[in-house]
Amino acid sequence: MNNLHPSIEQTATTMGKSCYFMFPGDLNTPTGGYRYDREIIRGLQKNGWNISLIALEGDYPAPSEADKLLALEALGEVGERALVIVDGLALGVLPELAKEITEYCSLIALVHHPLFLESGIDPKLAKALRASETDALQHAEHVIVTSPSTQKALVSQMKVPADKISVVLPGIERPDVSEVARSSRRPDAATRLLCVGSLVPRKGQLDLVEALGQLKHLDWHLDMIGETRFDLEYAQQVRGQIERHDLGKRIQVRGGIPKAELSDFYQSADIFVLPTYYEGYGMAFAEAMSYGLPIIASGDGAVTSTVPPTAGFHVRAGDPIALGKAIETLLTRDDLRSKLAEGALSAARALPNWSDSAKAFSCTLEAHR
Repeated sequence: MNNLHPSIEQTATTMGKSCYFMFPGDLNTPTGGYRYDREIIRGLQKNGWNISLIALEGDYPAPSEADKLLALEALGEVGERALVIVDGLALGVLPELAKEITEYCSLIALVHHPLFLESGIDPKLAKALRASETDALQHAEHVIVTSPSTQKALVSQMKVPADKISVVLPGIERPDVSEVARSSRRPDAATRLLCVGSLVPRKGQLDLVEALGQLKHLDWHLDMIGETRFDLEYAQQVRGQIERHDLGKRIQVRGGIPKAELSDFYQSADIFVLPTYYEGYGMAFAEAMSYGLPIIASGDGAVTSTVPPTAGFHVRAGDPIALGKAIETLLTRDDLRSKLAEGALSAARALPNWSDSAKAFSCTLEAHR
């Protein structure tokens, strides 16, 4: 087992509602999907659930045959007629595990983002992942997704019945944002841009660096935050692009950082920009809005439903020129930036907090245990 978040116990010890939660790798991994898992697990425990955590060792979402055997062996920890939740990062490539679970347990699939919709992967791999995910989800008694757009994708592209799917949006923490403090930035200070997302092709950081390379005449600084180890080649390409544009002093690649530190970056930023190609939900967008940041976004999936026009711009994915124009507009228009900041805060107030999300998740489990 991996070392887990300190506030999440490995196995609950009180009596009551119980389930197993299976996930690949390290639950502390600093991504939106793993954070969703952590927050939901913590919230379920507060709602009286006894949760046994099972970490699946291996390289996901590309497990070896040995990794698959280890996953099947992990079922030895699961009692008969148990309720088993499996994170889609693993389940999507383990249809045999899904089948095995349903022979004596109830399977709840948790899908953050369909694996076959990952940007930049080989079409043959995407086809194989789609077939594997479709197979795995056919065995699930119920599927929980994190956005209506993911529900739509599962129904239209993977033939999962709509009534078999529940949407449980991620929550936000609703920070105490001081608009006065944000507007009091010194006039001579560089405008602080913030990008939060793992350095992988789907997140579009290369496009962002290219766009900023055309804006050297303006005064800005970018903090690029996100795990760099998932795609080392892409992370190196991003760093190389920064060097080619001579932006090393203006763009800082900080890697994945703890949540407490990330909150400080949201609080001190002026503009949030993430030129992603696809999002199952887009937790970073929701968090940025909760801090009153005007947004520059792109991509398919849930992006447009997560970020309304009143909160920011939506540009075409993979278009550094359009991205650069949007950034330049917000860098030079304080009035518009202020208006979109108000829209972002308003949109965030309509989103659930983590307690709301955990309660919705709990209700779904109650109906299937």
